[in-house]
Amino acid sequence: MIMDVVKEITRRAKIIDGQVMSYLDGGDDKKLMMAVRHYPIAGGKRLRPMMAQVVAEAVGGAAEKAVPFASALEIIHNFTLVHDDVMDNDSMRRGRPAVHVLFDVPTAIIAGDALFARAFEIITDTDAPPEHVNRLIRNTARTVWVIAEGQQDDMDMEQIPVEQVSMDDYMAMIYKKTAVLFECAAEGGALIGGGTEEQIARMKDYARLLGMGFQVWDDILALTGDEKQLGKPVGNDIRNGKRTLIVLHALRVMDRNDPRRTKLTRALGNEKATQEEIKDAIDVLHDCGAIEHARKTAQDYAAKAEEQLECLPPSAERDFLSGLIGFAVGRKV
Repeated sequence: MIMDVVKEITRRAKIIDGQVMSYLDGGDDKKLMMAVRHYPIAGGKRLRPMMAQVVAEAVGGAAEKAVPFASALEIIHNFTLVHDDVMDNDSMRRGRPAVHVLFDVPTAIIAGDALFARAFEIITDTDAPPEHVNRLIRNTARTVWVIAEGQQDDMDMEQIPVEQVSMDDYMAMIYKKTAVLFECAAEGGALIGGGTEEQIARMKDYARLLGMGFQVWDDILALTGDEKQLGKPVGNDIRNGKRTLIVLHALRVMDRNDPRRTKLTRALGNEKATQEEIKDAIDVLHDCGAIEHARKTAQDYAAKAEEQLECLPPSAERDFLSGLIGFAVGRKV
């Protein structure tokens, strides 16, 4: 089943690529437009716009009406990536140089701003009653605000002793940084598709749960994935001092005298950590069960997301949304 889902994701992503890029034509400044298009043109899984369109189809057969909103969300996602890479000082994205590396930091900031502005312009093209378009704009604006809070929370966590960060702090942060945009996509798709209020609410829950599992799984991949497939350095989260569920769990199950704890803390947040020290830290995370704990947490979110699909009538779209859960929590990249 998962291979069928991967093929369908690939097929749909190609269609969405064209839709998104059609909204990023024009503009007088060639350098800025190159920076604006740099991440979108590199491709991606396109899960957020895909979710909006499939949910719209699943509740009311209105996938085409969801195209502007779906494209806008993908553009917002790319805006956040441009700015995140500047803040995290990540040099690679999707196997390519980050925007701020290929161009410069000021251009990257401006490119992110331009993507943000274009996204809200696109939402107004949605073929829906005015009150629904207003709701889409309001929900999307709130979502971007929450994402900004999540990014600030993430950076603040890196500046305080890791022992002072709780599991709840981490879960609240990943909801804001990741799950809320999935939530916005599914809620908007259900609204555009003419779903009932129950369907809108449950699709919102479905996407939130999937998004939480997706991010926890992403943290696992950042430590265990293949660097060429990921398109970014494995172990960078440790070097950047990221307070992930994996790290937090590890520090809670190892006492202060455990020599494994020293190996982990020596590399955590150490920009000068060697590759060997990073590898040792990852080995510790495996050995103490932290990565397995994160894997089970992601799978628990996936199971709860599956339950939310019961509000939908049987269809190929419902089957795809189910398969999307397995992809989000189980993918290799």
